[in-house]
Amino acid sequence: MLMGGALPAPAEVYYPRRQFLKKARVDMDRHRVAITIRSFDDRGPAMADLRRSFRITYRNTTGKRLSEDDLGKAVAGAEGVIAGTERFTGRVIGSSPDLKVISRVGVGTDSIDLAAAREHGVKVLTTPDSATQAVAEHTLALILAVMKRIGVYALAMRKGDDTAAPGSLLLGKTAGIVGLGRIGNRVAGMLDSLGCRILYLDPAPRIPARAGWEAAASFGDLLSRSDIVSLHVPAQEGDRALIDGEAIGSFKEGAVIVNTARGSLLSEDALLAGLREGRIAGAGLDVFPVEPYWGALLGFPQVVVTPHVASLTAESRREMEVEAVKNLVSVLSEVHP
Repeated sequence: MLMGGALPAPAEVYYPRRQFLKKARVDMDRHRVAITIRSFDDRGPAMADLRRSFRITYRNTTGKRLSEDDLGKAVAGAEGVIAGTERFTGRVIGSSPDLKVISRVGVGTDSIDLAAAREHGVKVLTTPDSATQAVAEHTLALILAVMKRIGVYALAMRKGDDTAAPGSLLLGKTAGIVGLGRIGNRVAGMLDSLGCRILYLDPAPRIPARAGWEAAASFGDLLSRSDIVSLHVPAQEGDRALIDGEAIGSFKEGAVIVNTARGSLLSEDALLAGLREGRIAGAGLDVFPVEPYWGALLGFPQVVVTPHVASLTAESRREMEVEAVKNLVSVLSEVHP
């Protein structure tokens, strides 16, 4: 089922020094924390609070996502984990009987075996609000890059070719937003302000759509009428592809696909077929079924790719890290008040 989410009220953007740990002091000998996420600001306020208040038993400095074996070794003996998109399988979760909380720097939980977490009494917490603006802006950037042929021009000019071909305006285009949650709603608002007609699909949006936005009758209806299709939903059950070969056949000819949600939502083979047939004019992708991605889509200059970095801005990242540490503290303080 496609899920929606509430759009948080706009907040003033500033980053005061956080003092939340003063009321949640813990015994460093009893609270052991592993930082398994591939990037975490060593000089930021979140790391300072972690170092002051916990014993860090592992810090991922590889710059890469840990394998299942390495992740199991990293969390062994830890009570809390600051995590990214690495896969916490049942075996990994079971490797640390003391584990009480997995605190994700990010939104989704599809990389975590939630059933195993419940079985072992491990709480899983996320940072859903901090990344909204960053991912929405990144989505808009990918849409513009594809529509304006930025990737095509950049590659051609590096080869000494300045041949010009027309791009497309956003004005007057129909943008199909699949999932009208926090990010989908923000993207829709941005595209609306640039003159797009908004067509959306969400069976249970948590906030009302703006006046003038239209609910699609079905998924096929949205695909057949949209010039731009942007995905903003969780992974489907069993990692089923939402955009498969059948769905590609329903797209309006010359449409653009953008995915900043989950790589499993879009079938690589289906997209390749759509690009080769010309039904799909281009795509903007930040997520892939297997990451890092080195597949055939990289051979298409009309496909603009980024390495799962939509939420990676200095401002949002700082907020996400602070929120993740705050979540960690809240759980471990309950365990050892």
